[in-house]
Amino acid sequence: MIRTSVPLDDVGTAVLAETARAAATQYGGGAEAAALIVRLLAQDARKRHTVATPDHQLHLEVAVDGTELTLTMRDEGEPVDAPPPAVLALVELGLATAAQGGIDGAGNVLVARVPLPQHTRILDDAGLEVLPDDAPESDEPIELRPLVADDAFALTRCIFRCYGWTYAVHDMYYPDRIAAAIEAGRRIGAVAVTTDGEVVAHTGMAIVADGVVESGAAVTDPRFRGRGMLMKLFAINRERADAMGVRAVMSRPVLTHGVTQKVALERGAQVMGMFLDAAAPAQQVGFTDGVIDHRMSYGVTFQPYVDLEPTVLSIPARYQEIARHVLAEAGYPITVGEPRAGVAVPAESVISSSYDALKQLGTIRVTVVGTDLLADLDRILDQLRAAGAEAVLVYLPADQPALATVGAGLPTLRLAYAAILPIFGEMGNCLVLQWLRNPDVDVTGFQFGDDRYRVLTRMIVDQAVALGSQETSQRLRQARREQLLALLPDDSGG
Repeated sequence: MIRTSVPLDDVGTAVLAETARAAATQYGGGAEAAALIVRLLAQDARKRHTVATPDHQLHLEVAVDGTELTLTMRDEGEPVDAPPPAVLALVELGLATAAQGGIDGAGNVLVARVPLPQHTRILDDAGLEVLPDDAPESDEPIELRPLVADDAFALTRCIFRCYGWTYAVHDMYYPDRIAAAIEAGRRIGAVAVTTDGEVVAHTGMAIVADGVVESGAAVTDPRFRGRGMLMKLFAINRERADAMGVRAVMSRPVLTHGVTQKVALERGAQVMGMFLDAAAPAQQVGFTDGVIDHRMSYGVTFQPYVDLEPTVLSIPARYQEIARHVLAEAGYPITVGEPRAGVAVPAESVISSSYDALKQLGTIRVTVVGTDLLADLDRILDQLRAAGAEAVLVYLPADQPALATVGAGLPTLRLAYAAILPIFGEMGNCLVLQWLRNPDVDVTGFQFGDDRYRVLTRMIVDQAVALGSQETSQRLRQARREQLLALLPDDSGG
């Protein structure tokens, strides 16, 4: 790790850029991209330094995080809630994999991630074949145990044997990324392994918030199905999660495969929402016929590992019908309250945001709801749209009473209901909304393993379509108004 602090001037900017270039060269790649990103971050910080202080400095930290180089810039200028547009453009071009911006207790924090050569090292499929669903059963003995970093290459081979190059979670084809996430403690899992070290079944968990993991990537080699391994692997993961202090698990079963949806419910999870168009198109062998030519959508399920406290949520009126339906179906001791008058509202919201170019997905997290919420979200959404986002997820603190009133205008930003997460780290009870570039979601390929998915999907899709149509109608009304004004006589005498 390299740390450098410099004055807020041209010389300091040049020093930081050269530091990033040298570090990237040492670690094996992305030197010019790293230098350019740091220069852009420094220039943005200088623009935001509007109060003259002679000792103001920029602080850069360069570190290797698995298969990526992280560039973290800190400054004490005007607060930020998103990366600079110029850096977002570099993410979209592929010079960086992701970027995020926000504040912490000490000031502004902007982070960009530059890929190292191993980040793009994909599974070598030489000598591998995709096994058909009716492949002959094997009686080879297997061992069930926790996943370790050394299993990463064997895990990618297992996924290929099951799905070829069509698995929806594309990161699972990159063994170095998997190994790095395991070593960093961001991913845990359980595997079934043969005596020669081949992985033949897997299910994993990735940490998504403090005390919350996301379960997924469940896969079984066709030759070893029917042994009841997945539930045993889930049990291994649950034991490890309990030891880590995990308080809840969520999952995102694809909406094109009813079996994965059923698995989540069989483990005691409840359906809390849908993330629509949240990932790039894919082909799913055994799920659907042919290539899915539209973006992937997911159900959102949630299962608490601790008893939930009785809670009253503050949710804007437009989302209350869906929220009440979800909470009633789940049976949680959580209700939706009415807006309260006289609630103190901070002047400024606290927001951070990030953009993932591979998924074309933006993420916005609001930790404090202020009076400027709508203006801030509108500006950040504009930046993410310009960067190429096809979908944006907005996480909002539903425990803050101000959300019900300040957030009443959120539907005008074309933000539709996505999910409720009763435990989501420091945010507590979280309302998730979603912006979709194309709100007319293609549902023709959806398959449902349970009516709970079917009913809720219809409610959420209908709202997304309605809000998209509402925005179009508003634009048309404004255009018609301008036309009528143009026909009025000109009294200016000109």
